[in-house]
This record gives sequence, structure tokens and C-alpha cells, in this order.
Amino acid sequence: MSGDHRDDRGRPELDRDGVPLPTEPPGELAEVFPLHPPTTTSGLAAQPDQGLLAEDLAVVLARVQAAGPPTWLIEGVWPRDAYGVFAAEDKAGKTWAILDLACSAAAGVPWLGHFGCPPSGPVLVFLGEGGERAMVRRLRAICAHKHLDLDELAAQRRLRLCFRVPKLTSGEELQAVAGELHAHPATLVIVDPLYLAVAGAATGADLYGMGPVLAGIQAVCQQAGAALVVVTHWNKTGVGRGAKRISGVGPGAWGRVLASAGVAHRASGPDGASTVVLAVDVIGGELADLAFRVRRTVRAEDPADLASPLHYAVEVLPDEPDDLEGAAGDLKPSRRWVLAALRAGGVMQSVAQLGDRTAADGHQLKARTIQEALLDLEAVGLVAGTDPGAGLARYWSATDPAGAPGQGEDGGDP
Repeated sequence: MSGDHRDDRGRPELDRDGVPLPTEPPGELAEVFPLHPPTTTSGLAAQPDQGLLAEDLAVVLARVQAAGPPTWLIEGVWPRDAYGVFAAEDKAGKTWAILDLACSAAAGVPWLGHFGCPPSGPVLVFLGEGGERAMVRRLRAICAHKHLDLDELAAQRRLRLCFRVPKLTSGEELQAVAGELHAHPATLVIVDPLYLAVAGAATGADLYGMGPVLAGIQAVCQQAGAALVVVTHWNKTGVGRGAKRISGVGPGAWGRVLASAGVAHRASGPDGASTVVLAVDVIGGELADLAFRVRRTVRAEDPADLASPLHYAVEVLPDEPDDLEGAAGDLKPSRRWVLAALRAGGVMQSVAQLGDRTAADGHQLKARTIQEALLDLEAVGLVAGTDPGAGLARYWSATDPAGAPGQGEDGGDP
């Protein structure tokens, strides 16, 4: 068969998820156009589908110019007219991040408290997991952290929710989404999660199959002038990072923007608070590659009461501590992270304590790496350890815990 992917023994070749590679393109999807009319008469996203339409370059240039300059949905992260994927490993908190985005875009406040969301318009969210009560509980916690009033957001009709994801291979359901966007224009559409929306029609590994599945909802959103974020999972291989961990080649090849989040640290506090540090990578054809770390903490006032309010806090962690200058600036990253943990945590810290602190900052280091870092830092005079007695653990302190190298004794300028 033409295009068949088989090994030397005639067996189908498998992708990194263990799924056989496609042997031929799938059958065409059901015809879903014409859709409801676009919600606006100007702009690139409002152009109706006209099949294989060739145009003079002058016509295209005029339309691009008439659409005006491009804008951001999330400044520096997601263009206003882009469609793409937000992926993360299991239990990383994808829905927390995506609900934070929904509130941020609807209210015009920063996503994750850091990335600006210019005021743009209402948001439509399809949620296939969690249920109404759980999602409203999360939305209240997110709005409280952002100093927003969820009831006021509801009164302004800035958020519309559907507690089922559309079946992306159904012309009838795509028509329903188009009708919803025609009646209630939105600036952003979120579909969470993808595997429920695909409903077995294609696997993530099937590039030929997944492309047409995603193209339908993409066209609906583009005609309505809405950005599109599809939420999906990481694969189970444990190989690679960032976009390479998105399950299958289909979503990764389709999206204009690919955001991927992995758990760098997870801990629970004595008060029942759950803290997760995520390492997030974002790539896109029009974007510079972006990597950042997010620390999210969630706590219930009464863990035994499912109706008790949740407390949510999130922050984007700095790339490097501000005081890592001078001699420390020439060190390997792992050495700088250990030094920063020593300075932040005070004197007489153990390797285990430093491991917990660096992990909480999003840097998962092995005990051996920390020990080697401490010896290197000791050799250049940045840390000091207790005497290495036989069978005794060493405890470590930064030699300048009050300030960075080059500061005077009082912590000010020399």
C-alpha cells in the first residue's frame, strides 16, 4: 500500500506513543459549511470559506492592510488571531491555568498575574471535565486572587460556559458552535480537553486524521474572529520536553502556538495547601521561544467540606535571583540555584533542605548535583560548610547571606 510505514519484518512502525503510524489519509469529514455568517464585516478572520480561491496579491495586501495591526490576546505569548494548543502532564493543573486565562481575557487583567491581557471581549469555554459546582468553585478562587468579582463578571456576560465539549467531527455540533458565536461573539474559545472532543475519531499520532478534525473548529473560530485554545495532555513516554511531549504529532503540527507545562515540583503543606511549580515552554511561528516557571498554590478553608471556599495564588517566578551578580554570575545554573537557596534559607542548611528549596523554585536537582555544587561554591569562597567529620553530615551557609558580592558590610554600595 502506498505510504505504508512498516519495519524490516513487515510490522507497522510505531510512533513515540506506541501508536501505528498512519498508512493513508482518512476519509473526508462531513461537510460542515456554509456556516453562520461571520460576526463582523471587516478583518482577516471574518473572511468566509470559499474553497480553493486564488486571488491577486494586491487583493490580499489590501485586505491585510484594512484589517489593521495585529494585537495580542496574551502579550508576548499568544496573538489575538492565533489558534493552538495548551498541553501539560496529568494532574499539572491544566484547567486551573485555562480558567485563569478565561478570567484574564474576559476582564482584561494579566494571565497568571504576569502576562498582560489587553481588554478584548467575552470568552466561551467548553469544559468536558469537572462539573458545574467544581468549576464555579475554582472560578471564585481565581477571581478573588485577581481582585475580580465573579458575580459582576457574570452580570456583564463576559464568560459563557458549556459543560460538554463539542464533537469536532460532527457537522451539526460545529454548526452549533458557529451559531453560538454568531449570537454571542467571543474573543476567545477554549476547548478542554481535546480527547473528549475528538471522541475516538483520530489519535494524536495520526497527523492525517487529526488535521481535518481540528481544522473544522479552527475555521469556525476564525470566521467568528475568535482565538482558539485547545487543551490536551502530554504523552506517557517521559522523553523530551516542551512541545515534544504533546501527545501525537497531530495537535503539535496543527497549532500556530504550542504551550506546554511540566511539573517541576509538587508539595503539600500542613494546612492542606497544595503547591505545584510548573515549567512552561511556548513556541510559535511568529513568537520568540519563551520559557518560564509558575508557582501555584491552592488551599481549601476546610478540606473536609467540599463547599468551603478555595484560596488560589499564582506567580511567575523570576528567571534568576536579582542578587546573583559578580563571581556568581560566572557559575553554572545549578550552582547559582544552590547559592540562591542558601542565601534565601539562612545558615546551616543540609543538602536535603537545599533540595526542597531549589525544587520549590522550579529546579529539580539530585542530591549529588547539590553536593557537587556546594563543593564548587566552597572552592571559590561563596559558601562555607561545617567540618567534614567521619560519618557526619555537613551543614552549609552562604558567606554573604545579607547581600550580593560586592556590597558593603551594611548591605549597601561599597
